[in-house]
Amino acid sequence: MFSVVKEINEPRLPSLKGKMAAKKKTITKWSAADLGLDGNNVGANSGTTITKVAPPPPRQKGEIIEGETPEEIADKLFAKLRENQVI
Repeated sequence: MFSVVKEINEPRLPSLKGKMAAKKKTITKWSAADLGLDGNNVGANSGTTITKVAPPPPRQKGEIIEGETPEEIADKLFAKLRENQVI
């Protein structure tokens, strides 16, 4: 198994030419035997132990800043950012 964080790279949108070329490619599938592994090294027999399964922590709710004019909204946003020591 491989794992990476979302910050690993900044993905580019594929071009139409790239999408069409990808449709023609074949996907190589490897079995455990292809990798030189027997049944004792993969799946439930791999010797790994799950110590904890938990959902990610809940996200904080967002806040909608409202106002009559764009200037009023900007002032409220600036005050909120300063209050939270972002700026």
